[in-house]
Amino acid sequence: MKRTITLVVATGLIVSILNSCSKKDETKVAERTISVAASIVNAGNMKVTRSYTGSLEGEKQAVIYAKISEAVQNINVAEGQSVKSDDILLTLDKNGPSSNYQQALSLYQNAEKTYNKMKYLYEQGAVSETQYDEAKTNYEVTKASYESAAQLVEIHSPITGVVTSLDVSAGDYVMVGTELATVATSNQLRVKFGVNSNELRFFTIGTPVTISAEGVAGFGTGKVTSVATSADPTSRAFEIEATIDNGDHHFKPGMFATIEFAQQNLDNVIVIPMSAVLTYENRPIAFVSQGGTAHLKSLVLGPENKGEVVVDSGLTVGDTLVTMGQQYLDEGFKVNITSMSEGVQ
Repeated sequence: MKRTITLVVATGLIVSILNSCSKKDETKVAERTISVAASIVNAGNMKVTRSYTGSLEGEKQAVIYAKISEAVQNINVAEGQSVKSDDILLTLDKNGPSSNYQQALSLYQNAEKTYNKMKYLYEQGAVSETQYDEAKTNYEVTKASYESAAQLVEIHSPITGVVTSLDVSAGDYVMVGTELATVATSNQLRVKFGVNSNELRFFTIGTPVTISAEGVAGFGTGKVTSVATSADPTSRAFEIEATIDNGDHHFKPGMFATIEFAQQNLDNVIVIPMSAVLTYENRPIAFVSQGGTAHLKSLVLGPENKGEVVVDSGLTVGDTLVTMGQQYLDEGFKVNITSMSEGVQ
């Protein structure tokens, strides 16, 4: 009987000690202090922008294709070079089997000589008008044939602009339909990009955009000139086309560009760094410090832009928002603010 009483007393003492230790541990957890950085929540403004990508093209652009199968003889220009309308960009082999150039040239030269001779004789009254007309007609036909053959081997620029691409080299044998070169105007450039159905409503003719490109200082400004009314069946995106003024020639046709569009201008809203937001049970949260204690706040978020987000509810102006170290916090933790900054204005 005495042994039983002793065992019960001993067991009670052990339980009491364990309970005491547990309470001490809980007290330590509750009193745990985390060093954090924080900022004061302010009301400010946000410009919500969206970025897209596309390739710059000349407002007028000509892609030139081979019309005969022949070898490339000479390249007369380089990529990036300015050219005038009718400048010869490159030539194909004039003696090649497909060109017919030399034969047309020979017939034209003979017809020209005959025509000049008959014209002189006709003016002297030595030949009839019929003979003169026949010589003139033959001259005009062979001249047109020669010019047509020349255009097939002498590749001219159809517009004044910049050579944005040369797709062949001297010695290459090209087939009919091979892309040879592209020439584009550079004073005005255009760019096309796709937007989804939710964003389409923000774009109308005349909507301003800004354009930037890697390696080019500053931005270009432009306006939307075309808005698609139906989606591309493959990408499901709606095509937008914008035109930019490039009078200073900073941008070149063919450059890969970033297009930015100011979707919304929000005034007097609470904006915080996106990095201050955590996810808890599939909902956004943040921690604020009140009297040195961390408190969890459930948030309703609005638009995001460049690392910042609008808070529609959950925070108020003047709150002390934890911006660094929040991932180590829980409700009721003690916090030591080691760095304090102004919130997003």
